[in-house]
Amino acid sequence: MKIDQKQSIKPHPPYWAQDVLSDFIETANQNTFATFVNLKSIFTRLQKIDEAFRKAIDHLNNSSEWFVVFFILQAHSSYLGGCRFSTSGQAREAFMVFRGALEAALYGYYFHKYPKKVEMWMRRHDSEKAKKAVRNEFAVGKMIDLLEKNVPKTGKMMRELYERTIDYGAHPNERGLTSNLRKMSEGKTVRFDLNYLTGNTLSTKLCLKTNAQIGICALLTFKQIFYERFNIIGLSDEIERLCKE
Repeated sequence: MKIDQKQSIKPHPPYWAQDVLSDFIETANQNTFATFVNLKSIFTRLQKIDEAFRKAIDHLNNSSEWFVVFFILQAHSSYLGGCRFSTSGQAREAFMVFRGALEAALYGYYFHKYPKKVEMWMRRHDSEKAKKAVRNEFAVGKMIDLLEKNVPKTGKMMRELYERTIDYGAHPNERGLTSNLRKMSEGKTVRFDLNYLTGNTLSTKLCLKTNAQIGICALLTFKQIFYERFNIIGLSDEIERLCKE
């Protein structure tokens, strides 16, 4: 199962970082390099979680829960997107993607428990009635309740992390705004600056820590689905070690 596609242009193409947009992207890249060097232990943790995802995916060929496999792929992709944002200092945007990773895990678990709901979900766009039914059936709170009922520890972790993503950027909320807002007074003038990119700040460290926790929570959720395979390949033990770290 191939999950990566690489394109390479070396060195940078002509005129790169000479306009505002590509300069912003280059600055974000440089922030990621700084995270790699200066916050090595955190970056290494993110690497280990990525490796755990890849190990799981590599061993899910011919799974009877083949439809659920799509959701571990989606959760992993969102986790990687979160890594791109969190390591570059785009904290608010990272929390939006973190939410997607958690929701992918929740959907995977829900389909594991209720495989007959797949057809209903696939027919979402058949009519307005079908769309409304899907919205009601796959409410996030309902899916978290199911996980928490069956796996209390993982469910509690899922609930707390999901609420954190909402607080810090997945929805327009006070914390998501003010955590990167700066007030400056210049005489009688008051200016507010909103940082699109943050440096080595508490906001960035919270984001990076959450990134790791999101990955672990998703893996713990999928462990409930692919329990035997995770045990056979030693991944359950690896996830437990990552939790302790």
